[in-house]
Amino acid sequence: MAKWKQIYWDNQASFDDFGLTVNEKEIGNPAKKKRRIAIPNGNGYYDYAAILGEQYGERQLKYTFNLGDYRTLRKDIMNVKKIQVLNWLVPGIQRKLVDDSIPGYYFMAEVQEAPTFTEWKGTGTLAVTFTAYPFKISDKLEGNDVWDDFNFELDVAQITDLTVNGSRTVTIINTSAIKIAPDIDVTGTLTVNLNGQTVDFKAGSYSRTPIKFSRGENLITLTGTGTIYFKFRKELL
Repeated sequence: MAKWKQIYWDNQASFDDFGLTVNEKEIGNPAKKKRRIAIPNGNGYYDYAAILGEQYGERQLKYTFNLGDYRTLRKDIMNVKKIQVLNWLVPGIQRKLVDDSIPGYYFMAEVQEAPTFTEWKGTGTLAVTFTAYPFKISDKLEGNDVWDDFNFELDVAQITDLTVNGSRTVTIINTSAIKIAPDIDVTGTLTVNLNGQTVDFKAGSYSRTPIKFSRGENLITLTGTGTIYFKFRKELL
C-alpha cells in the first residue's frame, strides 16, 4: 500500500502520528531583498549586493490537512484531534520541518499565523502556514558523499576534512545559492588564506570566523601542521 506523503515536525509526523493527509500544499519561494541607493548627481542606483551578497526574505510553506474520523464522522473525535494537532504545530520557536516530497533537505520554520479550520459533517480541513528561513538546507554536511544518497544533479563529491604538513592549496566548492560561513574544527596550528584574507587558527572548534565561501569554486591556501575540517551544508532556493 502506498504511503501517504507527510511532514515531520518536532520529532513527530503528520500521518504516522496524527493520521493527517495532505489536501493541498504550496511551497513558496523567497523574494530578493534589494539594498540600493540613488547615485548622487548621477543616473541609476548603487546595489549593495556586491558588498553584502544577495539577501532574501522569508518564505512561506502552506499546508492544508484533512482532519477527522472519516469512518464515524464524530465531531467529538474531530475536535480532540484538532486540539492535538494545534498543540503539536503552533507552540515554540523556529525548528526543523521536513517534507518527504523534498528528500535530502529541510526547512527551518515556525507557525506565526493562526491556523484556520473549515468543518464539514464531522470532518474538516486545517490550513497551516509556516514562515521559514529562505533556503532549503541539506541534511548532510558537504564532504559526506554517501553513494546511496548522492544526487548527481545537485551534489559535489569533495574532501572537506584536510591534513596539512607545510603548505597545501585546495579547492572547496560551494554549490549553495548564497555565500556560506563554515564551522571549522582544527588540530595543530594552521593559517587559512581565502580570497586574499588570512586567518590564523589554533586547535579548537570555531563557529563564527571571517571565513566565507563564495558561490562556486574557492581556492584556499593552508599552511602549518595539523588538520582542518570545514563543516557546512548547502543551502538552495
